[in-house]
Amino acid sequence: MAPLASRLSFTAILVLSTQACTPAPSPVVKKDLSVCTDRQLLVPKVEGKQVETHRNGQLPSINYPFGTAREDWGLSLTLRIDESGKVACYVAKDTFDRPQELNAKRLAALQSLADLRYQPFERNGKAVAVLIEEQVREEELPEKSIPLPDVPLEEVHISLERTGCYGTCPSYRVDIYGTGRVVYCGSRYVDVQGEHEFFVPKDEVRRLVASLRDKNLWSVRSEYNAPITDNPTYVLTLRMGKQSKTISDYVGEMVGMPATVSQFEDEVDKAARTDKWVHLTTESLSSLQAAGFPFDTQKGAELLARAVSSDETQDQAAMLELVKLGAPLIVTGEPEAGFMSAPGPLLESALRNHRDLLLTPLVDRGLLDTRGKRDQAKIDAAFKAAVEGGRLDAVKTIWGVAGTRPHPALSFDDDAGDPEKNAKRSAITLALRRPYGDDDWEGLAIARWLVEQGCDIKARAANGDTLLHIATEAGDVEFVRYLLDQGLDASTPGDYDLPALGSAQNEEIAMMLLRAGTDFKLMDDEGGQFLRYAKDNNWGEVVAWLEQHNQG
Repeated sequence: MAPLASRLSFTAILVLSTQACTPAPSPVVKKDLSVCTDRQLLVPKVEGKQVETHRNGQLPSINYPFGTAREDWGLSLTLRIDESGKVACYVAKDTFDRPQELNAKRLAALQSLADLRYQPFERNGKAVAVLIEEQVREEELPEKSIPLPDVPLEEVHISLERTGCYGTCPSYRVDIYGTGRVVYCGSRYVDVQGEHEFFVPKDEVRRLVASLRDKNLWSVRSEYNAPITDNPTYVLTLRMGKQSKTISDYVGEMVGMPATVSQFEDEVDKAARTDKWVHLTTESLSSLQAAGFPFDTQKGAELLARAVSSDETQDQAAMLELVKLGAPLIVTGEPEAGFMSAPGPLLESALRNHRDLLLTPLVDRGLLDTRGKRDQAKIDAAFKAAVEGGRLDAVKTIWGVAGTRPHPALSFDDDAGDPEKNAKRSAITLALRRPYGDDDWEGLAIARWLVEQGCDIKARAANGDTLLHIATEAGDVEFVRYLLDQGLDASTPGDYDLPALGSAQNEEIAMMLLRAGTDFKLMDDEGGQFLRYAKDNNWGEVVAWLEQHNQG
């Protein structure tokens, strides 16, 4: 029998008759939920929201007594889900790809997964087996239950501070008082900075207090500090009359922090209307107007620049209204905190971030002009930004702007990411790049349109990449198919002398390139490393193809 850590067995129940002449019924045995074999892992992987939307039921959680010492908290699982939506097998490894110990509590949690069901996953209209990642949270119970101090609502003060990180994490603090008064103070990587005060209904504060009591947060530890770096810290400060408690959460789920702490943090944000300050909205704009915000100053210019350049701010109507309120369109001098670097030209930022409502007003306000005349260099830069933004309508809009030439240039200065080197002129199609998570990217439509305007579809960038490399990295199956149909060579070396296959993150695309004759031996040591890469990505079809072609 396999060791306990690699095999999860369910108890076989045998009901024995107590009457001598009555035969014993057959034993009821649940099928073992085993560790997945290498072959079982060679199926497509599904990630993100698809997993949540397909899951029917709740994941288990694991509780440990106060003071339990653990090197790792949380059971990280790779699950194979069969065609019917059942969990077929599992792999339990930590973030460093090390097998996780399966103690009795973890085994019990795994046992419960056998009864969990998922809506079957489909590929090309057919139910298929897939791999998914699930995280079973492990929490430390409080040492003892300490009741929340019972004080009048007016003596309640709840605050939440979220600090910065090595990146663009929003940094701010909100204070909510029992009177309904709320004070927001935005620091870095938020659209609205500075201190702003407003009121919410007292009943919302009363609900926060009830939630605080129900979640028993007065009993949890004061600090949950994971041994990692570069992440934000979240600090809850709870004042009930003269008594107070602070809970510091630094990636607390990694060290046994109860999920209720994170849930309450989110409840504080919701009650404090935090999102309307972190991301500019018409509501926050109205609040700023009522408070006499100086829209026509440098502060207004920076507010507009932050909102337009933010990946997460979506309220274009608020941005447009900000322009109408007189916010300057150019940030002068050194910007305040909240930018990774000095903000670029506003129109280019709007084009890259799909702010279609702003394009005509910004052009009409002269952002493509110098001293009252169209500036060809600005038009060309805006055209490149439109291509980078990945929306065909925006590309066509800027294409129609005439300067000293009827249309923008169909090439750009390409330095291959190294400003120290002399740039070469590359076809503007090679400025296409699909931003992470952009499901509406129109790379194929833009490429086809640009080819119609005269771009060379087989052009190569300064680093050697072709459109095939770009489409492959984008994971755009139809784009790759179109380019192969147009005769692009699947073996053309690009950056690091790798063919497009080197940036494949999609098995269907990898197979298209292999069938198109890409020389996979260009990848590494005669293709051996690529075989390992395919196995790590659970590409069963690719692995079978490589093995069939003597690459096993």
